Amino acid sequence: MSFLSVIKRVTSKSLISTVLGAFLAADIGLGLSWGLGVAVGGLSLSSSRVWAEDHVNPAIWKLSDEDSEIWLFGTVHALEKGLDWRTDKINNAFDASTTFYMEAPVNEATPEIMVPMMQKHGINHSGQPFYENLSPEGHAYFMKALKSLGMPENAVGNFAQMRPWLVAVTLVTIQMQAKGIDPEAGVDKVLWNAAKANGKELGYLETLDQQFSIFGNLNPQEDIEFFEASMQQLVEDTDMLDQMFGFWKTGNIEDLAELMNASFGDDDKMKASLLTDRNLNWAYQIHKMMRGSGKIFIAVGAGHLGGDKSVQHFLGQLGYEVVRQ
Repeated sequence: MSFLSVIKRVTSKSLISTVLGAFLAADIGLGLSWGLGVAVGGLSLSSSRVWAEDHVNPAIWKLSDEDSEIWLFGTVHALEKGLDWRTDKINNAFDASTTFYMEAPVNEATPEIMVPMMQKHGINHSGQPFYENLSPEGHAYFMKALKSLGMPENAVGNFAQMRPWLVAVTLVTIQMQAKGIDPEAGVDKVLWNAAKANGKELGYLETLDQQFSIFGNLNPQEDIEFFEASMQQLVEDTDMLDQMFGFWKTGNIEDLAELMNASFGDDDKMKASLLTDRNLNWAYQIHKMMRGSGKIFIAVGAGHLGGDKSVQHFLGQLGYEVVRQ
């Protein structure tokens, strides 16, 4: 099976939605070590069905001045179909807005856009299959992951042309789809469709290339470490994913952020790339929006809106009061 055949097995929009999920923290990022956890939201569906819908209350914040209102809503990038998460607070804020922002133009991604981006950031140009550089433990987890997805051990050859991070994302996407978790049902996707149908102005905080380059810029050692940690967590630890998903649905952002931050361990570089630097950048973009006028609804991965260096933290440093609704 060729590189393109593997890519085609997972639809381009599903794959990129999962990649973006990795940034949630997403993506709700950061469950599978450096970020795949929230993207998958619920590889184990147990917790997603424990919470009755009348307990669903995702967190939303607001900042405003005399001529501007901006709502910040923390999302998950993939979700089981049929969950009713749109509370009155969310609906009222969304309906009042005239502009909708999300992280990146995922819904506008086409194969013509995706394939060159995958080739730029996801192709293994070393001439050596990445799995030959895995540690014995990492290789063992890779085999267990393949087996859990119904693939034989010799399926490793299907991934020889891919970089480790892209293999990890691809395997998580396949498992996610097998479990009924669908990027097409993700909160961002639903809101974008509604915004477009309602004629709202659409905006994005980042480009697709910026998001892909976060993983694309990993050095070879970081790439391998990301893959091995992701495979271990894919095989062994789904309880944290259940917890994260439950925290999102009940609006328990601080506990969600605590779990996510713990998943980074001592890796300050990856934490900065996936969370802190982007949170700061987004805060400055919101600051610029506030200097204008209008009503704007911003949807980003929930992991960006909790913890000591959240988007709200940096907005506070810029002089804004961000109030939870």
